[in-house]
Amino acid sequence: MTLNETDSFPRVGARDLFLVLQIFDRTRQTTLENIRLRICVDREIQRRGTFLWSAARDTSVELVRLGLVEGACNVKNTQQYETMRHNQLTLTPRGQELLDGFRTDRGAGYDALFAGLVAQHAYLRQFISILNHKDIVAPVVTSMESHVSPKFTSNVALAEAVTKRRFDPKDMMDRLEQRIGCKLEEVEKSAISNAVEGLVRDVLPSAFCDDLDRFAKGFLEKLNGIIIPAIFRKDGMSFDYRTHRALWAIGQEFKLWTVIRSHPAYDAWLIVRTATISLNEELNCLASTSFDFGLQETGNGFLGKLFLAYQDAQKIRSGTFIPAWELRAVFCTRFRCQPTVFNTLLDQSYDGSAEYALQLEIQRQKPQHEPPVRARNRNIGSIRVVRR
Repeated sequence: MTLNETDSFPRVGARDLFLVLQIFDRTRQTTLENIRLRICVDREIQRRGTFLWSAARDTSVELVRLGLVEGACNVKNTQQYETMRHNQLTLTPRGQELLDGFRTDRGAGYDALFAGLVAQHAYLRQFISILNHKDIVAPVVTSMESHVSPKFTSNVALAEAVTKRRFDPKDMMDRLEQRIGCKLEEVEKSAISNAVEGLVRDVLPSAFCDDLDRFAKGFLEKLNGIIIPAIFRKDGMSFDYRTHRALWAIGQEFKLWTVIRSHPAYDAWLIVRTATISLNEELNCLASTSFDFGLQETGNGFLGKLFLAYQDAQKIRSGTFIPAWELRAVFCTRFRCQPTVFNTLLDQSYDGSAEYALQLEIQRQKPQHEPPVRARNRNIGSIRVVRR
């Protein structure tokens, strides 16, 4: 599928969409301001002024785009919000149907919402088409020293390189090739190099500021904004980095794919499909979704499967104890399941079995970018699986 259109994929979650939709459970009309207040209450954040106005705007705009609500809500700034905060938004018949379905069958409601998102957003359809054929390796830059250059051991070193215009992307591109396991094409190298040159020129004034932590964090974010679209352009996924992150997040929320950040075989994030997602022949709407490995099926023979994952991890990592989040990453990639499923099954199998014994050490170091592995109300740091 060739993508020749632009899309504005929502940076809101399914939970927020249903949260706002349920306001209409009591009344067919509400205002943009009432939506903002509801989101503030849900997040336990201050309600005064225009706080979280953009979240109210983004959620409302998406509901209008999906045909669930109608009304004017596309606000550009806080000043415009002040004049539009009391605009009326009205539930449509389609919105009422979805709300009724969600009330009686929560799962069916989420399925209907996902189908609506797929039909509405070309970027989501393109992403699914790629994910159906392969796991996506995303070399997200999270460390200046590890992922950009060993010269950047501190934020001071980064700021100095920028102010003196000595930031050379060659080390970063060499490291990038190692991370994705293939050579960059010349057009990719050129695109990254030119974009980095422009970035250094643009952020030069900021490099002189006192808050170097904020400068470095912003610089990393902008580097991801250059790298991620560049390496996925040949797949037809040259969306901006924020859109990629939104796509990754929405799939996790619907439990259709997951983002694995700690697989020991990859110095990158893996987006792994955990369900079979089929589009229609025209590739313009959802045909079906099914889960090949549900909780019950994944749980059958769990310790035997865990032992296989443990052996896979040992081929990559030395030592008998494997970091728990790395073992979880290997397991979830091999058996196509969510990290929460792994946690649940590990908790249920905490005492081992007649065939397998688990030796669990309490967490002494925090996993980077990963939620902890939990079992018996404890954070697990490392795991050894032994066949008796």
